[in-house]
Amino acid sequence: MTLRMTLCGEGVVPAVTTSPSGDLLDFGYVLEKDSTSQVLKLQNSSAVAVGFRVQMASVSPSRPQCGADRVPFLLGSYTDSKVQPTVGTQNYSGLSVFSVVPIEGSIAPGQSQNITITFQPDHPSVYYSDRLTIELMNKSKVCVMDLKGAASSHNMYLDGGDRLTVPIESLLPPMITSQPQLTESAVIEKPTIPVLVTLRASYNAGTITPAVRMLQVGCIRSTQPSKKSGEFLWDNVASLQQQGFSVEPSKGTVEPGHKRTITVTWTPPSGYKPYEVVQTCVPVTLKGDETNVYRVTLMALVSTTAD
Repeated sequence: MTLRMTLCGEGVVPAVTTSPSGDLLDFGYVLEKDSTSQVLKLQNSSAVAVGFRVQMASVSPSRPQCGADRVPFLLGSYTDSKVQPTVGTQNYSGLSVFSVVPIEGSIAPGQSQNITITFQPDHPSVYYSDRLTIELMNKSKVCVMDLKGAASSHNMYLDGGDRLTVPIESLLPPMITSQPQLTESAVIEKPTIPVLVTLRASYNAGTITPAVRMLQVGCIRSTQPSKKSGEFLWDNVASLQQQGFSVEPSKGTVEPGHKRTITVTWTPPSGYKPYEVVQTCVPVTLKGDETNVYRVTLMALVSTTAD
């Protein structure tokens, strides 16, 4: 006796979307050893349940060991201040600076799943980064997103300017050595933080277009108590104007969780000589939980080529 059966089925392509969309999730600034979280939502519009898995580039088995993936980056050109490795600075403790919950699961038809991403750095750096990939059980990728964040030891910070350090840091904590006996004046004077801002005004058909750069002063909102608003002040603004520089605003306050944009403009002053480089240095004082002074070097010239 022979039993014949007809089998039929329908293949369904998983329809899963993510929100927010985009290829970058920026956590901004947090205090060291503090944390902040953002939520990524997966929506399953399919008629079947869909399994997913979250992968981080920093713990990927396929990632080259011993920093081999960073050698070409160091040997190449990285003049663009926005360029940095996929996996940037990590925590001294060895714990992942970006953590994800849950890392895998299944989404029922028509339902959604929240993915919580937490940024928790353990030392100051502006080069924290990683890459998050969400892969379905059929190996299709529904989300590839770069993660970035920065950490500060104080609630006030100045962001922007030209890169002065390579975007790759050693995981070895700073060496602790015996400190020499300091005089009273040395104890009072704290080291300044260097910042370089280059400005290129353009010259075309007898017309000079002023150079403009943007900096940002921010105040970090913290889970710790007694973190209040901060203040910033650019010193010697009058001397800057004599050399063609203008800063707006030159002073002000910043509320926790906010930042203010500072516009630095350079217009060649009267008597400017072609190809001359105008350079000056100005202290910028930030007052928050502590007072810190940034040493901002402004370097300007006129360029006849389009940048």
